[in-house]
Amino acid sequence: MPLEVIIRLAGTAKIGRALLPRVAAASPAEVRELAGSPDPAVRMLVAGRRDLPPEIRDALAADPDAKVLKSIAPHPGLSDRQLRAMVDQHGVRVVTKVATNPDVSPALLEHLTRHRPPVRKAFREVARHHNATAPALLACLTDRQARPIAADHPALPPEVIADLLSDEDWQVVEAAAANPSLPTSLMSKLMPW
Repeated sequence: MPLEVIIRLAGTAKIGRALLPRVAAASPAEVRELAGSPDPAVRMLVAGRRDLPPEIRDALAADPDAKVLKSIAPHPGLSDRQLRAMVDQHGVRVVTKVATNPDVSPALLEHLTRHRPPVRKAFREVARHHNATAPALLACLTDRQARPIAADHPALPPEVIADLLSDEDWQVVEAAAANPSLPTSLMSKLMPW
């Protein structure tokens, strides 16, 4: 599909956030054109690429439109300052996508779990994140859907993992039992002999 057609349809058609093959194959000049478009729907499309040059990535990270920020937030290489600015500017609209960023700091993940109002989908993303800390994971345990994910995270304190072994939700118990941070003494009690 010609890029001109995508640009024309972006604001009216329900294209969604999926990275279109034509946008993924855009040349550097076309990427600059898309990123500089006055239409936020077009900028959102190019923001879905994860190979953007730093200057274009950073310009899109400062975009005033929330849908552009949601699309760029998971991009590697963004600083905590940039990610926090997105949350400060658009709050609940971008929190979940910021939590998916591979470079988000442990401190910012903790901040996201304390966001008011809480963003329940963000708890699941924080619970999956390799940078999640014990305080962030403890907050995730308060959400029913994030609870089994958090129970499996190696940063969860061993005493909390031990408590989760008697949880009423079998998925939480199963995840806690598989947690690599489960103390060896408790592992041996779980093994049927």
